[in-house]
Amino acid sequence: MKVNDMYVRTSSQVARCWRQVFIALLAITAAAVPLASAAQAAPDNQAAATAALVNVQYNEAHPILAYYYAWWETDKLTSGPYQALLIPFAGARDISDDDSLLRTHIIEARSAGIDGWIVNRGSDVARLLDVAHGSDFRVTLQVDSDNGPEAQLQTFYQHANDPGIVTYAGQPVVFFWRAWAHPQAYWTDLRDRIDPDHNALWIADGDQFGFMAGPAWDGISPYAIAWSGNPTGQLPAWGAKARAAAPGKLYIPPVSPGCDDSGVRAATCVRDRGDGAYYQSTLNGALAAKPQWAVVVSTWNEWMEATSIEPATAYGDLYLKLTREFATAFKGA
Repeated sequence: MKVNDMYVRTSSQVARCWRQVFIALLAITAAAVPLASAAQAAPDNQAAATAALVNVQYNEAHPILAYYYAWWETDKLTSGPYQALLIPFAGARDISDDDSLLRTHIIEARSAGIDGWIVNRGSDVARLLDVAHGSDFRVTLQVDSDNGPEAQLQTFYQHANDPGIVTYAGQPVVFFWRAWAHPQAYWTDLRDRIDPDHNALWIADGDQFGFMAGPAWDGISPYAIAWSGNPTGQLPAWGAKARAAAPGKLYIPPVSPGCDDSGVRAATCVRDRGDGAYYQSTLNGALAAKPQWAVVVSTWNEWMEATSIEPATAYGDLYLKLTREFATAFKGA
């Protein structure tokens, strides 16, 4: 999930054709969702697209969030195990340069019942808050604990009161990557200096659930699950451990379609998708875990690790449909 772990590109003309086709199809497949009209807007018509994002309320009680990486460069999106249907316009530096693509991703996510992004650059928080302004589609930050967490937190707190930030019970929520890279004393000191009153909720990662009992933390959300051969059992078991370790704090389970990073490094995770069967097993596990708040999709578009659910040439919008079915059950519960 590092910013410079990237791929190589194919023709942008072909991809732009796919964009036009997919946006047209999305208007049909998302017809039951109030956002479907946004897919019919001209790609560069910002006023029309922004208007189409309005009036879909954030589900604060049971949101579905997804890790979203806006740093993918245009020429590195289409040569991994799966290829995105949509890429930035020709000449764009990366996804974050393309307002139309950022809005289309929000439309796609909303059609699947996803309520917000978790991004890992402070600049992307600001960018997406601007693009999604007025839509009630939410954004928050995942702090990289290896890369100056205090400065990243200062950036987050500049936006913490923005109505577009992910919230739980009215409080902004921020996630942390590799929180265990620092001792509890480090985080306690940082918390006491930056947010001693716990105005925002800090969510650690990992599966060492005793860590979340530290005074800096308000909950935990393991980043990955695709390593497990039995996520239907693993996710509720994690929930039981989290509640035993820190009663009253949040356990936020991840869901994932599978993984395969063997093409870019010595493999750390290879899990066959089974035409959606593995993803469904993680969704079943997350539902069985009965989280008191959210579920996190890991990921929307991590193409290097092949954990993406974003529509792709190989599987179309299969994972959006599965997520939508899950959203109905999860939010209804």
